[in-house]
Amino acid sequence: MGRSSVRGASVTSSETAILDRVGSVISQVFSPPPDTVVTRATSSADIDGWDSLSHSLFILGVEDEFGMDLPIDKTYEMKDVGELVDLIAQQQSGKTAP
Repeated sequence: MGRSSVRGASVTSSETAILDRVGSVISQVFSPPPDTVVTRATSSADIDGWDSLSHSLFILGVEDEFGMDLPIDKTYEMKDVGELVDLIAQQQSGKTAP
């Protein structure tokens, strides 16, 4: 699996694909300006309208996009999109989140 660097973070091509799909869900749920770039470091503070209610809608959208249920406690502890990408990658690989 290839690795690339996105804003200083080393990521696999699989993680890049996950990040792209999460970015699509962010676009659907929050309708950010077209020039918004979603990175692993993107957080709720970076996206207008991302509050606790919309976070729930976002997580539901992510679960639908990836066809999985995410641990609710983990989804509310995340500090940025990178942590969500890691959680999705763990779920896809069959590993449980720590």
